[in-house]
Amino acid sequence: MNKKDIVPVQFSSAAQKSQIDTKPKLACRIKSEDKEIFIYNGMDKYLLYTLLKELNANAH
Repeated sequence: MNKKDIVPVQFSSAAQKSQIDTKPKLACRIKSEDKEIFIYNGMDKYLLYTLLKELNANAH
């Protein structure tokens, strides 16, 4: 018969904290007369699409 033991496991958030502390890398900067927008790597593509669509609509 196999004996199964329950082993306590403790999760640590140290790995997540170091990931949060790192600054995202700047991918693009868009500057116009009255506004400046910074786009960073890792940005959600749907949010980026919406942002660029709004900028294009306001440019005309």
